[in-house]
Amino acid sequence: MGCAAYSGAKEGSPPAPYDRRMVRAAIFDLGSTLIRRTGLELERVKCAALASHAASRWGCRDPEVFAARLLEIRLAGWKRSEAEQVEVPASASFAEALAAVGLPAGEAMLSEAEAVFFKPELEMSRLYPSAAETLAALAAMGLRLGMISNATSHRLVVDIVRRHGLERYFDPVVSSAGHGNTKPHPDIFRYVLRRWNVAPEDAVMVGDNLGADILGANRVGMRSVLVDIEPHPDNPKFATQAAPTARIARLDELPGLIGTWNGAGG
Repeated sequence: MGCAAYSGAKEGSPPAPYDRRMVRAAIFDLGSTLIRRTGLELERVKCAALASHAASRWGCRDPEVFAARLLEIRLAGWKRSEAEQVEVPASASFAEALAAVGLPAGEAMLSEAEAVFFKPELEMSRLYPSAAETLAALAAMGLRLGMISNATSHRLVVDIVRRHGLERYFDPVVSSAGHGNTKPHPDIFRYVLRRWNVAPEDAVMVGDNLGADILGANRVGMRSVLVDIEPHPDNPKFATQAAPTARIARLDELPGLIGTWNGAGG
């Protein structure tokens, strides 16, 4: 698939075409980009798992109330993060839910809660077809690869990357929980670009979410590739605000696309 050049300068769009610029680095999203999407049903499973653990391990007297309260807190946290572009870490949600059922939590307890809560998500994580092969191909092309994931747990992102043997490809691995800001806030993109000493025009963001990945990349002047394996349900809301440089329906299209850009720019 070819590159769509830009002629306008609207909000969220790069200011000019990328003529004669080589792609030196690529930043990947994680969920729905490299691994299959999860939904609200999994969130309920995770809340129930932690509630059961709280009952058996910490003496929670009403695990159903705890699970319902935790889900409520988590959903409110997602909305707040989206509105403010500041992450609400999972540990803060656990602390609030545990306090609501009379279980004040220290650091060790919250760390244990995080491991229990995210275990189902870690175990069911599945790579999309050709994900590992695509990363290997890009690394062989000499590209630097990094990851930025909007996630309430940095540990979860690292554990998923390690579970699937992808840690060799990514430096750095950045989460909104670890950084503080969520995509599309420009600072989380600039953090990675500064680490690499790479200009925005020489990097590309690869992700599934127009409102997070594409809008954020456009705001800092990066190219962007929308991954449409499982189209994000929120994308129609951002269709007029963020245009990707290119779209792909399969990850194995990406090396050829970047190779075309680099060949044209050489």
